Amino acid sequence: MNKTHLHQLEKTMKKSLLLALLGLSTVPALAQAPQAAPQQATAVMAAPRGNATIVGIVQDADTKKPVEFATVALISMATGKPIDGAMADDKGRFTISKVGVGKYRLQVSFLGYQQKLVEDVTVTSDNASVNVGVVAIASDAKKLNEVVITGEKPLVEEKIDRTVYNAEKDITNTGGNAADVLQKVPSLALDNDGNVQLRGSSNVRVLINNKPSAIMAGSVADALKQIPADQIKSVEVITSPSAKYDAEGTAGIVNIITKKDGGLQGVTGSVAATAGTRASSGNASLNIRRGKLGINGTFGGNMFYNHGNMTNTIISENNTSFQSGKTRINGRFMNALLGFDYDINPKNNISGGIRSNGGIFRMENDQDVFSGQGSALSQDFRNEIRNRNGRIGTDYNLDYTHTFKKPGQELALLSLYSITDTENNIRQDNFNTGQDPFRLIRNMNDGANKELTFQADYTHPFANKTLFEIGTKSILRDVESDALNRTIPVGRSEDRNLVDFLYEQDVYASYMTYGFMLKKTLNVKLGGRYEYTDIKGQYKSIANDNEPQESNFVDDYDNFIPSVALSYTLNQKHTFKANFTQRIQRPSFFFLNPYVQEQTSNTRVQGNPKLDAELTDLYELGYSTFFKTTSLNVTGYMRQTDNAIETVASISSEFDEQTQKNIDITTLTFANIAKNKTYGVSLFGNTKPTNNWTIGGSSNFYYVDLNAGDNRRNSGWMYNVNMNSSYNLGKGITAQFNGGFNSRRIQLLGEFAAFSYHTLAFKKELFDKKGGISLGMDNPFRRSMKMRNDVDVAGTEESRGYTQQIRINNFNRGFRVSFDYRFGKMDQQRAPKRKKSIRNDDAKQGDSNGMN
Repeated sequence: MNKTHLHQLEKTMKKSLLLALLGLSTVPALAQAPQAAPQQATAVMAAPRGNATIVGIVQDADTKKPVEFATVALISMATGKPIDGAMADDKGRFTISKVGVGKYRLQVSFLGYQQKLVEDVTVTSDNASVNVGVVAIASDAKKLNEVVITGEKPLVEEKIDRTVYNAEKDITNTGGNAADVLQKVPSLALDNDGNVQLRGSSNVRVLINNKPSAIMAGSVADALKQIPADQIKSVEVITSPSAKYDAEGTAGIVNIITKKDGGLQGVTGSVAATAGTRASSGNASLNIRRGKLGINGTFGGNMFYNHGNMTNTIISENNTSFQSGKTRINGRFMNALLGFDYDINPKNNISGGIRSNGGIFRMENDQDVFSGQGSALSQDFRNEIRNRNGRIGTDYNLDYTHTFKKPGQELALLSLYSITDTENNIRQDNFNTGQDPFRLIRNMNDGANKELTFQADYTHPFANKTLFEIGTKSILRDVESDALNRTIPVGRSEDRNLVDFLYEQDVYASYMTYGFMLKKTLNVKLGGRYEYTDIKGQYKSIANDNEPQESNFVDDYDNFIPSVALSYTLNQKHTFKANFTQRIQRPSFFFLNPYVQEQTSNTRVQGNPKLDAELTDLYELGYSTFFKTTSLNVTGYMRQTDNAIETVASISSEFDEQTQKNIDITTLTFANIAKNKTYGVSLFGNTKPTNNWTIGGSSNFYYVDLNAGDNRRNSGWMYNVNMNSSYNLGKGITAQFNGGFNSRRIQLLGEFAAFSYHTLAFKKELFDKKGGISLGMDNPFRRSMKMRNDVDVAGTEESRGYTQQIRINNFNRGFRVSFDYRFGKMDQQRAPKRKKSIRNDDAKQGDSNGMN
């Protein structure tokens, strides 16, 4: 059993055991004679009570991380006996209430740590509030009944309401980006295009430090490539959000926590650099804290580059189209953050910051295009595609927090303004080999997304671990797109279409949650959230300088979102959980924008501004346990969406003036046409066979039934499996492996083929563990990854049916060398404040490159 398992054990101890611990003089005494605990409970002496409070935070002396559920005993200096005590929460914070005037010492202890005494704690008045600050306790690694106790945080942790993947502990992430990190998180998977899926659903909202970010306003797959893995501390997966969260949607929330100021006085910082065959990056951070003011900043840049080849075959009733060619991609991105934190006084705190992300993604795709019936060709040419996608996004936030005299009582006022500017340019040159182009196709789309959020949260604790939360929120969204499509046949007049699309979406919400405990073993959390949505849109198009065509639409709707969460602990190490929530998920601009994007010579993508929000019911049953050095978690789930947004495909014939023949054009759009029922079970665990070896893994098995009527239906089993392992070789050298396999992925129109990945890394610590050098290898035992996508579209009265076969060969083997170094000196420690933050997680994300 490692320290994390002991944390879980301490978390479930009853109050009677806490009183017993207060009477013990040392932690080893508990380890050597646990049967003596009941007799020691009588050592807690009665003492004069008062109205004063003593507060503080318990931290690991080495890692500076909170020590969850450490035991804090209040000892009278007059008698030398413990008279009261408390247990630290999951942030390491503790509060001892109703303390009388007098002199005391604190005895802080936890299994696996050396006992720490805090002397000369003086309460001078009946209503005093004494803050002892941070109490740092040192690790005391030793064997306890064949159980190794260490100060290491495991790679994956199961919290009461979320799963946490500690990315900073995984050296295979070094030098990569956020997409590489999320690929290893339990319950998450990435498809062939890098789109995030949670338990088989792409309806995932990705947050950064609990906040929405302008970087995610367009394509999430592209955005993840912009965030360096070296800046990610952990990833939280919340599969059943409570009513406190925005009414998120089908799958859940993925919250990326970045490395930042931990509340320590002094100047600290870090630098990291990576050079590799597929990606390179450089990052730096600096944290300064003097007294009440803390300032932190980060800056980084990264590049990625890769290549591959593909074939695309589309077969319809009277035509066959074939495309083949090579693809090269590259991107350059930067990110910067400047934040501050100021304690006005012990009860009031103000914080804010500016985060900016931007860069350019480029793709070159050279295709040979053939189409026709049998040997009669209607098309035979070469198509050179150049895709340039530029993006710059900035977030501004300003937050105020007031803490009341009562511990845990808090009021937070939060604000966030996000703005994103995008520029998408697709250029296609059609020509015959050795000749000048006979046709030029130009797609240009400039977009802007503005989002203003105000939020107020109030938390009020009651006795017996009862907690009441209430809050309100408004999100004001303003999105616009200016697009120009041009087809320029050489020697003939130009065909052009100008499209302007404005979209306003205002969401007003309020929520209330109430949590309590029954019989000290059953935790209950009930909640309700009300949301009102007001929508306005304007669509205007002008074709070839003709009269503009304009349409306006308005819509509004309201929803009440309930949530119920139950958690029951048995024998201190078996935990059962049950959750139910209903979610609403609004389509983001990616799905709404009616701009027609010509991705290739015969494929177009167009949004649908008339999409409705998705409504989903989500049920979960979970069980977790630990024994010795092993922890396990299994969760069964079911979700049902009655108006799921799915891709709709149609094929039509258009007359090609160049060849004077009809050619087939495939158009992809979106509609609320399907019922989506998903049933699954997720499993993950960790074990430590030896003191130096750790093994972990996760899996997700689920059945999907997609039914859109009219014989449009697809269903089947899917799964994804991930395994990780690390081994300490001694002398500061660590080796880690991570690998995974994703089965075929079923969609309404067909299926995407299975794929796998594996990474291997070695790290050598340097400079007294302040730095290190790493060697990373991506898919070292495979030169390339072959992927197969098959689409089968049934014919309708409006469109002919067709089949499509896509074959991709991605050369994804790579090697990289990374260096990192941490510098600075801690002058003294302050108690970090718990901060509220805005979460906007109500919009269904875009999941494809290039559409804004």
